[in-house]
Amino acid sequence: MVTTRMTSSVMRPSLSRAHAARATRALIAPFAFCAMLFAGFAPAAAQASTDQAAVSFVEDVSTRAIDIISDKGISKAQREEEFRALLLETADMNRIAAFALGQYLRTPTEEQKAEYLKLVETFIVKVYVTRLSDYNNEKLDVLGAKAKGDTQAMVQSEIKFTNGREPVKVDWWLIKNDGDFKIFDVNVVGIWLAQEQRSTFTTVIRNNGGKFESLLEHLRTQISKAEAGDISGITTSSN
Repeated sequence: MVTTRMTSSVMRPSLSRAHAARATRALIAPFAFCAMLFAGFAPAAAQASTDQAAVSFVEDVSTRAIDIISDKGISKAQREEEFRALLLETADMNRIAAFALGQYLRTPTEEQKAEYLKLVETFIVKVYVTRLSDYNNEKLDVLGAKAKGDTQAMVQSEIKFTNGREPVKVDWWLIKNDGDFKIFDVNVVGIWLAQEQRSTFTTVIRNNGGKFESLLEHLRTQISKAEAGDISGITTSSN
């Protein structure tokens, strides 16, 4: 078991259960994707190898993300660029962004699709670098992993809080992409984050007469707020 640490000056025992759950979901990476059942088991030897590789991947990603966020010796812009590089390296952003559009996947033009992909990436980077800047000392314990076939794995972990709150389960759904693991979805306190994000994006488009430009404007607004340091009301599922 490897333990990584993060601290929070913003999480207090007095937070309401709902507010605490939203803050906890925001702690883990912003990486939100899809909820569906796994299929089939790999042979025992292959499964053991996949399990360990998946655990090592999550340990590495967690450590690197915390190192970036907690490095106060560099500017926020530098932290954002390092976090962006880590995100692009470790998350399947194309699959994530496509899933989040739901039934509107074929709605955007090629130009809109290109801007959407860039806005989703920037939204995740700016919101989470801003939100996590005060975290240094909570603990993320990797508990184990279960391979599903040769190309998927679920890694179980939990957040342990320094303020006495009960630990929170976090499951990481990983898929193999060209032989390397990528983050496909994260489940925090029972919520698959991709499902929440898809709900937000499709609602924005639907409420604006099916116009894809409304989603682009929504993302631009959220990014501008985060750039100004205002993340009040911004969550992975804010409308």
